Amino acid sequence: MAVIRMTIGNTVVDGSVSYNPLYLQVKDVLLKRIVDGIYRPGEHIPSESKLAADFGTSISTIRQAVSILVSDDYLVKRQGKGTRVSERKIKLSFLSWVVESKLGLKIIRDMVALFEQKHSGVQVEVIPTTYPETRKTLLKLITSGNAPDVAQIVSHWTSYFASMGAFEPLNGYLNGSNLENRFMDKDLLGGTYLSRLYAVSWGLCPIALIVNKKVLQDVGIDHIDFQTTLDDFFNICSTMSSVYAGEDKYCYGLCKSDDEVDFLRIYTFLQAFHGGFVDEHENVIFNSKENIAGFTWLKRFVRETKIFTSDIYTIRKRFARGDIAFISDGPWIKYILEEITGEEFDRNFKVVLNPVRSSMPSYSWCYNHALAICSQSKNKLYAVKFIEEITSDEKISNFYYTTVGHLPVQRQYMEEPIYANDYFYAYKKQLENTTVINAQNAMFEKAMVLCQDAVRKILFEDADIERELNEKQYYLKMLYYG
Repeated sequence: MAVIRMTIGNTVVDGSVSYNPLYLQVKDVLLKRIVDGIYRPGEHIPSESKLAADFGTSISTIRQAVSILVSDDYLVKRQGKGTRVSERKIKLSFLSWVVESKLGLKIIRDMVALFEQKHSGVQVEVIPTTYPETRKTLLKLITSGNAPDVAQIVSHWTSYFASMGAFEPLNGYLNGSNLENRFMDKDLLGGTYLSRLYAVSWGLCPIALIVNKKVLQDVGIDHIDFQTTLDDFFNICSTMSSVYAGEDKYCYGLCKSDDEVDFLRIYTFLQAFHGGFVDEHENVIFNSKENIAGFTWLKRFVRETKIFTSDIYTIRKRFARGDIAFISDGPWIKYILEEITGEEFDRNFKVVLNPVRSSMPSYSWCYNHALAICSQSKNKLYAVKFIEEITSDEKISNFYYTTVGHLPVQRQYMEEPIYANDYFYAYKKQLENTTVINAQNAMFEKAMVLCQDAVRKILFEDADIERELNEKQYYLKMLYYG
């Protein structure tokens, strides 16, 4: 075992600087060894004299540290028999919406079982929620003092919860290699607030265009290019709309849920015109000429083709049933469509890149599923271990990614053979020109209400595009900059 030298003051402990009293620093290191399985349940830890020599400190300091771990039930001390690691189960709570479907519940149960096999001293309780209710559920648990140890969120919710002190900063907690092997612009920036990391991606989720192959074949379209232009995509949808005249069938599914999803689901079309929400300097650019061009194309697309508008759950069911030809969705769509159809994804569907203008690259944004540790957690080191294992342990993480459909967050796994099929190839290609939306401002969630309102008025109420975007730009700047 490596000898760790400590002194009171600015002390480096396992690579991080601490200002805690020495006995608390020793306690933290001993606890981390328990969490990491260096000291396993039921096993004796080294004697006080051995630990004192290892840490370069006095036996009384070791006794103080050990006594805290004994009182917290991590260690059991018996007079004359030494000190061993407690065999009690550490209960870890995990809030997730993946379990809202039967297949999702099975996937999470199987993933948790793999984690518990590796960490026999930990028992994970999954707190179920649904995607639309997640923020409300999490906020209710936090305000009642019952926050989960680990919460599944999407990256752009980070600032909302971090600004109220609900999430624990992850800097100094997560293993360095776990962070070093992640993407900065496609992952870590999405979980950053005030230059501190509060959430990391569980899976990389670029939005791409999903095709129902059977629907295209039914209207005589045997092939669609892997990357198509906006003009070609418009023409295909126009052709389908003509065929579908008088039928309850549609070329494209467009979200109309009266929430942020309505804006975020059309975001890739704005990106095709180099539009967006904020630029790299965090300036709001909602009324940019690029956004005006993007909304102009979208407005024409909605008016001149046969579009199905509803919530995303209904859209997916109709798409799976063969009533809709195209939807825009993230890689979680794999297990969702497989559950609805009862068949392998590739049998009925394919992923192609988002439509572009002329020869431009296909842009997208990462709608990443992310993981955060709640500040109320009493088992933060175990929560860290859970996040590390389900995102970087080869067996656990690869099981999850291949069954759900997410891209792995660890770059070294991306080129493994299990991610070499057409499905993962398409999402990996889409990822190349993909970044997270800059949501680091605490007002981002409120800003989305204004953006969603603009979508509704422009696409469905015939509002003047430039006037509407200028109005929303005025209020967005007030919201963001005061």
